[in-house]
Amino acid sequence: MSIAAAADLELHCVDLSQAFIQADKIEKGVNGLFFITPPVGYDEEPWVVYEVCRPLYGVASSSRALHLTLAAWMKHQGFQTAGFEESIWVRPADATYEHQIIMSTHIDDNLMACKSLDTLNKFKKSFLSRFDWTDDKDVNTYLGC
Repeated sequence: MSIAAAADLELHCVDLSQAFIQADKIEKGVNGLFFITPPVGYDEEPWVVYEVCRPLYGVASSSRALHLTLAAWMKHQGFQTAGFEESIWVRPADATYEHQIIMSTHIDDNLMACKSLDTLNKFKKSFLSRFDWTDDKDVNTYLGC
């Protein structure tokens, strides 16, 4: 947010809707493969369990799964992390986007900054093609990490 203010950039906030279920499942690791018992009221044999196919709220690995999903998509779009900070992404200007785009993520809250509103809106349209989100548009204040 301070970079956007210092460089006089357009700054918008985008909130991912039901973010964790939009994430790709972690296939390996401690929380990659897990099961739940059927909900109360489902008529199943007592030995039946369900494999959880999407990250869910309350599961320890869900935030990590969302981060990995966002990271893969951002890299595919030509973004790179800003130094050691893995939640700030920068995409240089090129033929696809006329101006540099900066995006920071904190779980499901995303700040997007760009010198050009047209370029920012073009990127948000691309973001919408992969993720379901709410556009909170201009940012005047932000409470978060």
